[in-house]
Amino acid sequence: MQFRSIIYFILFLFLFSCNHQQEETSEDKDVITKKYWNAHLQLTENIQLPFTLSTTESKNDTFIEIYNDEEVIKLNVVYSNDSTRYDFDAYSNYLILKKSDNKINGYFVQPDRTSHNRIPLTGEYYGDDKPEVHSVSDLSVDGKWKVFFNANKENQYPAIGEFNQTKQGRVTGTFMTETGDYRFLDGYVENNQLLLSTFDGSHAFLFTADLNKDTLSGMFYSGRHWSTNWIGVENDTFSLTSPNELTYLVKDSFQFEFPTVENNLYAYPNNELKEKVTIIQILGTWCPNCMDETSFYKDLYNKYNSKGLEIIGVAYEYPSEFKDQAERVKSYIKNLGVPYSILVGGKASKSKASTDFNMLNEISSFPTSIFINKKGEIVKIHTGFNGPGTGEVYSEYVRKTNSLIHKLLNE
Repeated sequence: MQFRSIIYFILFLFLFSCNHQQEETSEDKDVITKKYWNAHLQLTENIQLPFTLSTTESKNDTFIEIYNDEEVIKLNVVYSNDSTRYDFDAYSNYLILKKSDNKINGYFVQPDRTSHNRIPLTGEYYGDDKPEVHSVSDLSVDGKWKVFFNANKENQYPAIGEFNQTKQGRVTGTFMTETGDYRFLDGYVENNQLLLSTFDGSHAFLFTADLNKDTLSGMFYSGRHWSTNWIGVENDTFSLTSPNELTYLVKDSFQFEFPTVENNLYAYPNNELKEKVTIIQILGTWCPNCMDETSFYKDLYNKYNSKGLEIIGVAYEYPSEFKDQAERVKSYIKNLGVPYSILVGGKASKSKASTDFNMLNEISSFPTSIFINKKGEIVKIHTGFNGPGTGEVYSEYVRKTNSLIHKLLNE
């Protein structure tokens, strides 16, 4: 009896080993190859925006990923022949890349731009592990900085720089302005110089600066189409105008009418929203801060919709024709999994949005959100959006907004 048990046990081990080998053989047929590349966008003849890109290839899937600090953006193949096209899910922009040996060449294409709409892109193979920053510098930018862009000019505007620096010289953080943040920035300090950048499919931002005594002074490049100077001084107490004070009601009546993506007119107020807490989100599908806000609103909607929260978006888009504007909104809803309705406001323009919402003093930023209680009264108007790249600032806004919605629903 004991001998038979031993035989059964040996037979079990043999069968398990065979099955395990079959699984390994099956997996080997779909070997995944992942490579990391040091990539650059050529913003000017002498200025490059650096970023990290990875390529993943297997039998059943091929895609690339772009890294901005904690953010990872995945792009799937749209078509492939001599070159390969990769689309950004949230935007109309895309990459055209050609890979040969240990190099990548191509373009970042922005079809909505009438000029400077193709930025040359190059890359060199780094290895099978993600690149890490190793630089030696006496410069420390860790902390909070009082910043002015267009510095010492009539149209200068304030910002807060929040930077985190490691012992290896890597710097992450962001700039917060009165109309939103510059999202996930990543870079390094070397010698007496700071370099920060982000490339998310909409933004192609590069910040450079030198430290002179206690002042950072440098340049800010936005793609190939715009640049300006900036200065910063370390300051722990500097603050911006509250985003709840920039936009306010100037007329008692709050109402609007816009087409749905199916071109049916939708009017506010209406019986469907009667005695419901409502957020009106004024946005653009081309806007990264709007995308961050939409991601937050998805969670908010899923949490509170069954308890009486509704969200209505109004999108302003770059195409001139309604049909194309509606297609952008449809794609945005599908790709981001937006659970609430987004109407079509028209052409992407703050002046157009300000005219449409003329009961407000102005629309100075996309996004702008109007919070309305069950009685139809506006209780808050929030201009811009500081997303997850701002760390605790974003976390605090999430906590306060959840608390506000909970309070309004229980009134």
